[in-house]
Amino acid sequence: MGEICKINRGRVMSRDYLRDHAGPYPVYSSQTGNEGIFGFIDTYDYDFESITWTTDGANAGSVFYHGGEKFSITNVCGFLKVEDDNTVVPKYLYYTLGRLTKRHVSKGMGNPKLMSNAMSKIRIPVPPLSEQARIVAILDKFDALVNDLSSGLPAEIAARRKQYEYYRDRLLTFREAA
Repeated sequence: MGEICKINRGRVMSRDYLRDHAGPYPVYSSQTGNEGIFGFIDTYDYDFESITWTTDGANAGSVFYHGGEKFSITNVCGFLKVEDDNTVVPKYLYYTLGRLTKRHVSKGMGNPKLMSNAMSKIRIPVPPLSEQARIVAILDKFDALVNDLSSGLPAEIAARRKQYEYYRDRLLTFREAA
């Protein structure tokens, strides 16, 4: 990771800071509920396609994708920006890390951690860009079916309707008596 990404940590932001600087831009933290959003402030630190991860606590190693939105992160989040778009598709990196990071979390001393130095040493497979794009397209489609009610639910209903019609037709087809 250290060879293909810029790696940073966020900055310390208290609830008081969020209250005093309320605004429209999300601040992501170590929580995984509410899509990782800690609060909203009036400024942002990042505004390009990137990946964040939870650096410590019970959710250490959880990975989040940001598709060019304006946002900030707290000090318990790490930040990854692909340095060369001709090497790795950022969303491919997100999907790959989502599968790999948990095994790199250090569980010693009672507080799980995946710090920047450990993240920088994670090795990922880097197929050609066309293969990365194909993988992303497939996983995006599955993600939408699983997590998006507007596309997933209608697709599931259509599949169940076909299944119902198949079994109805099979169950209600009888041989004619000779």
